[in-house]
Amino acid sequence: MKATRAAKFSIAMLLALLVVSVCALFFIQREERVSLLFAVSADGYDQAAYDHFSQTLAANANVRKLPLADLSQRQLNRYDAIYLDYNLKATPALSGALDKLSRYVEQGGHLFLENDFAADFPPDFLGGSELVPMGSPKELSFEYPDVDLHLQNMQQVFRLFVESFASQNQLTDSQTANGQSNALPGYDWGYGMTPTTAETLVRMNGASVMTANRYGKGSVLWSSALLPTHYYITGFDLASGMDPAKGFAEKQKQASSTYQLAQGGTYFRFKNEAPLEPYFQFAFATANYQLRNAYLDYVSKEKLGYSVTKVHGPYGRPAMAYQNHFEVASAFFHDEGIQWTELLRKYNQIPSFSIVRSSYEWNEWFEDLTVHLNTGSSREPAFIGQLDNSFYGSGVRLASEGRTLTLEKYPVPTQLGDKLDNPYRVYPALADLDGDGRMDLVAGSADGQLYLFRNLGSQPPDYAGERLPEGLTAPDSFGKKELLLTSSGKELQLPAGYSAPAMADLNGDGMMDLAAGDKEGRVWVAYGKQGLRFTEPVPLRAGGMELRVDSYAAPAFGDYDGDGTPDLVVGDGVGRIYGYRGVPGKPGQWEKGLLLLTHSSRYAAPAVRDMNGDGLPDIVTGSQDGDITVYIRSPGGSYAKQGTVNGATSNQVNTKALVGGHNSVPLWADLNHDGKDDLVVGQLEFGLPVPLDDPDFPYPNEVKKFVDYAKANKLELYPHLFFHSYLSDAQEKREIELHRQMFEKLGIPWTAMGTNQHTWRINNADRLQTLRNENEAGLWFNFGFRPPNNPMDPQYGQDYVWSMPFLLEDSTLKQPMVLSSPNMIFRAKGSDYATEDIYHAYAALDMPIIYFDHIEYKLPGQINLLLPYVTFLDQLRNSENYNFMTEPQLARSALTTLKTKVHVKQSYAAWLMDKVKNKLGRGVHLTLTLSADTSEVPDELAGVYKSTPGVAIDPGKPYQGSPLGVDARIYTRQNGVLYTGLGEPVKLTVDWSPAGLHLERSNVPFRWTEVKEGEVRLELLDGGMQQVKLYSPTPLLIAGDNLKIEESEAGQPGQVGHTYTVTHYGEATAVTLKWARD
Repeated sequence: MKATRAAKFSIAMLLALLVVSVCALFFIQREERVSLLFAVSADGYDQAAYDHFSQTLAANANVRKLPLADLSQRQLNRYDAIYLDYNLKATPALSGALDKLSRYVEQGGHLFLENDFAADFPPDFLGGSELVPMGSPKELSFEYPDVDLHLQNMQQVFRLFVESFASQNQLTDSQTANGQSNALPGYDWGYGMTPTTAETLVRMNGASVMTANRYGKGSVLWSSALLPTHYYITGFDLASGMDPAKGFAEKQKQASSTYQLAQGGTYFRFKNEAPLEPYFQFAFATANYQLRNAYLDYVSKEKLGYSVTKVHGPYGRPAMAYQNHFEVASAFFHDEGIQWTELLRKYNQIPSFSIVRSSYEWNEWFEDLTVHLNTGSSREPAFIGQLDNSFYGSGVRLASEGRTLTLEKYPVPTQLGDKLDNPYRVYPALADLDGDGRMDLVAGSADGQLYLFRNLGSQPPDYAGERLPEGLTAPDSFGKKELLLTSSGKELQLPAGYSAPAMADLNGDGMMDLAAGDKEGRVWVAYGKQGLRFTEPVPLRAGGMELRVDSYAAPAFGDYDGDGTPDLVVGDGVGRIYGYRGVPGKPGQWEKGLLLLTHSSRYAAPAVRDMNGDGLPDIVTGSQDGDITVYIRSPGGSYAKQGTVNGATSNQVNTKALVGGHNSVPLWADLNHDGKDDLVVGQLEFGLPVPLDDPDFPYPNEVKKFVDYAKANKLELYPHLFFHSYLSDAQEKREIELHRQMFEKLGIPWTAMGTNQHTWRINNADRLQTLRNENEAGLWFNFGFRPPNNPMDPQYGQDYVWSMPFLLEDSTLKQPMVLSSPNMIFRAKGSDYATEDIYHAYAALDMPIIYFDHIEYKLPGQINLLLPYVTFLDQLRNSENYNFMTEPQLARSALTTLKTKVHVKQSYAAWLMDKVKNKLGRGVHLTLTLSADTSEVPDELAGVYKSTPGVAIDPGKPYQGSPLGVDARIYTRQNGVLYTGLGEPVKLTVDWSPAGLHLERSNVPFRWTEVKEGEVRLELLDGGMQQVKLYSPTPLLIAGDNLKIEESEAGQPGQVGHTYTVTHYGEATAVTLKWARD
């Protein structure tokens, strides 16, 4: 009896256990993932490759970095794939692991070998009979044979990159691409192979350079020397990935040999700096990254039969956005930002404006006058250099009538780094002409006039916009511009032009006289008379003859020989400086001239001053270069070049030379009455930007109108920061803070935003300084900068053929920093330097598109310059299902993509049922759940876009011909790939049922509510432009405020129904969808 009860109890327990176990099969999840070992050397590793795998878009990949030598066979076999770090090649650690790696592959593992590993492994392991050194071929020819389905994405990445890059770059010294120089001089193209068992993905010049070899149950993928490359820096830390042995030194050599400094370009050809230094290259960094992503795609298909890849865009469809730097003053006046926005509405697009702190007109140069206030002593002067509002210049701009003192504008529009042929400049002289005890300003100009600006004394409010450092007293202010006149009332003008005055009492009558040089090399003298009048000018004579130099005579008075008699020094247009000794006891008479020195730059403009305290007068000269150079006089009367007059700050070419423009003219005077000589410099200065919040900005009402328009239309404005490549850490922080204050004054929010760089520059000396400072200030993305030392600018530079968002790898950051770069400028097929195919390559790889353009000066008169790319991007968006959005929205989406973890899971019950169904011959079955873990996505940065991750699900060979489907609200198919949003968990199955009502794409987060049968409320949760594309098997009635609705036939293969594109502008909105009733 007891035995029977015990047996019954045991049976009951077994049944209960069985029930629990069966139930557990439905609840316990198995995760489908791809594991990759990044096997490294104990002596270091390629940070770039590890960065790429750490930020891989392979959604269900798990990557670990471990030393190869420490791992047993059993430990290796735990990984689906192994990627050997570049630094393992030809090391004892690798040779000691060869047998283990061979067994690993034989037993089903997948091994990735970069090209340099070819010599470390036996040929049969690679699948070839012999290696073929590729050397440095004169010609390149690529072929792409048909390959296994699972290898096609890797092959596609390689092919599209080569086609994109080669369309804009030369790849050998003998092959030219549109006249471009070789992007890879000195490059060793590594090895090719004669294949036996290997499948060739890429052939170059007849040899296989990228192969996949089936070895046992696994595979060996051997890559070409081109991808991944180590020629450039490609790491997401902006510092790693480069091997100097790959040939970059030859690029440096070529850059140095071809570098020619334009006359006067010492300080302004900052975009072509020499010597060239290693730099991060966006194109190869992106291509390396994409190839590594594609390898994980391959491994996933080999293991799981499908791949899941994260996509940079809301809900699985890639994003595109504009990047519009808004910096021209007249563009505010002409409402060009508003016109651009309204134009884009016609094409269902939206702009993205980054706003400069100080605005100006492009390519304009002005004669002006600055003063470097002396912070040292007269004996040992010291200067600051660049101040808060110096921008392209340095020092303090002198004020006339409360505004910057300017004379002529340079007549030819000229970019900052281009050559200026003529010595436009304010040529200053100081003298008390009106007898009030203050030094008035006499100024010469290219127009040949001689101007008077009366000294008004100290008026500090006139310099409020200069933002003088604390402790510095402002210089004197000057009055309105007046013409100097002769005794007869005529204008005192030099007909040859380019007047260059110097003031002294030349005849001993107690009146200040004037000597003025001109373009033809003459020096004219006009003697002072009562009532601020002068005699008619006559040629000045020296040594019994008319004084004349080569051209552009630049006189200054001073006792250059130290004998107590005033002398005259004159510079000329080729850089020579002559001395004319004063005749003792005979004022205004001069001996024959002597050549004192020849300066290295044109348009020498000298002054005389003891610069080293030895009691001997030295020569200080300005020139076309714009700096001030000191020549020290020896007791014997010769001159030795000492160097430039320097400041505390670095200029834009990383020297301390004080430089604020071209054609500098030095003059020493105490302009702020602190007892120390200040350095006054006449010059030609670029732009003269004025801060938008400065009372002197000419169009404050138009700025307010634009800001109000942006607010009303939900356009986020963000800062367009002005740095040069050598600002100090403190200067950068100060500039960001001033920009923030300007935003605050204009009522523009400064919260969770990004930036881009004016003239693209970030710090060169410290690769991460600028980005760290921006990040610390709350600016967490930058999609418009030129990496340190890169000689090319985005949009036009071939180094930016490809780019893609990534997270800056820097452990000091307080928050994520997302970086990217704009696409190359659009040029249609058939045009020179065509780039249209590059955009199609982006679309083929689901890469986001950022299109930069300056729209200033183009509206409304030059709309033809805008429409080609506007219409092209409209067509590309529609044909490839891109999401058009603003750049900040794209950044939020990219951050979500990069920080989201995707889980692909399946209950054991579903797994078992799928296996049984497959065995029973009822087709192919798959039942998975995809979910997004966004816990690491910062809410304060991504905002509502945290809910918008999406993936591409690409079926491998097991699922070819079996349609994969999801139960999501938003999904679409493109070229055989299923794209779906993961705002909520999604069930993935093989699904033969017809599609129901669903969204195909949405550029903003949405909320879907089924109000009742046949009616859906669709809330679009962000402002600006909202656009959704949806499919319905039956006609729909779509209602909402101010909607633009476009209907078309269903575009997906096999679908019969209706596709609607709904667009709305402004606040977040709601749309009602109803099934139409007959």
